[in-house]
This record gives sequence, structure tokens and C-alpha cells, in this order.
Amino acid sequence: MKCILCEQRKAKRYCPAKRTYICAICCGEKRGVEINCPLDCVYYIEGQKYQQDKITRQRIMKEGTEPYIRRAELYSKNPEIFAKIELTLVGLFRNDNKLKNEEVAEALELVLKTLDTEKKGILYEYRAESSVVNEVALGVLNVIREYKDMAELRRGRITLDYAKDVVEEFLKEIKFYMEMEKNPQSYLIHISRYHPERVETRQGGGSLIISS
Repeated sequence: MKCILCEQRKAKRYCPAKRTYICAICCGEKRGVEINCPLDCVYYIEGQKYQQDKITRQRIMKEGTEPYIRRAELYSKNPEIFAKIELTLVGLFRNDNKLKNEEVAEALELVLKTLDTEKKGILYEYRAESSVVNEVALGVLNVIREYKDMAELRRGRITLDYAKDVVEEFLKEIKFYMEMEKNPQSYLIHISRYHPERVETRQGGGSLIISS
């Protein structure tokens, strides 16, 4: 029996999302990205743990523990904005599967320039020649404005300085992936696997796919 995804290798691994067997290579490459993995799938859980451990070891060897401590401190102040920015990037990646790490990095640099200018009292959005980069930058800026400008948030409201720190953390992380991984979409694939699409079953059969 051949894998239904690549139609080349033997299908030896049962995929609960596809409800049939697929090969181990397709499982490893496509899980959480092209395959809407159930969060309790043993292969999904093991794969996520392996990948996170690998990246953590690589980054600690290169940069030490300080980046993780700093990110943890920022995250503890407002975990929602981290999740919202990640979800924004994942959504854009799913809408355009040609989106690359370098385009996201360029967009984040534009966001930082925009925030720096705003801190000086000037409202001006920096733009790139690429419409794709501009779309990513706008998506991230919209999340920041949601948490920065809405007075009713109170406890969750953020400052310009905090917003800059958060964006800088995302930029450092994606640049690490660009340096360490050959795949030009490695970072986007990584965060997509933490936000798989949800699949809900309707009564009477049929399925409704809801993007996270």
C-alpha cells in the first residue's frame, strides 16, 4: 500500500487526520502544516517535542540562556500578544504558502521603524516595494494597535517600548532560523505546527474545518 500523499513510499504510519496510512517522511514533513493533525496524535506530540528540543539546544549553544530568559519575562507580561502575532503570521502563511522567512523578517524591521518613529511623536507607516512584506507588516501592526490603543483593555494594554521589545524578540528568533536552517520557510513551518487548524465534526457526519 502506497502513501496517499506522495504516492511513492510505503504507507506504514496511521494518520488520524487522513484516516488512512501514510509514510513516515510525509508525516514528518507535512504534520501540522499540510496535515490538520489532531492535538492528541502521538506522532504530532513526539515530533513537536523533538523539534523544540533540537532548536532549543542549537540556540543555547549559539547564544546562551539569556534570550530564553528575556523572552520568558516578556511573555509573562502579556502572553496573548505573542499568540496573536504568531497566529497572524500563521494565517498569512496558510493564505500564501510561498511566504518566506526573509519576507517576514523584512516586515518586522518595517514595524520596528514605524514604532520608533511613533515614539518620536510622528505617525508614519514605513512600506516596502513588496506587497507581501507590507501585508505582513500591517498584520503585525494591527495586533500591536489592538493592545496599545484600546483603553478598555486596561490590564492587557501595552506600551510602545514593550511593543518594540516583543517585535525585536520575534525578529531575533526568525533570524536565528534563517541562519541555522536551509529551508527558507523553516520558521513559518515551526510556528504553524503550534497552531494547527482545528477540525470539528458536525452532527450527522461531514466535517467543518476551522482555521486557528
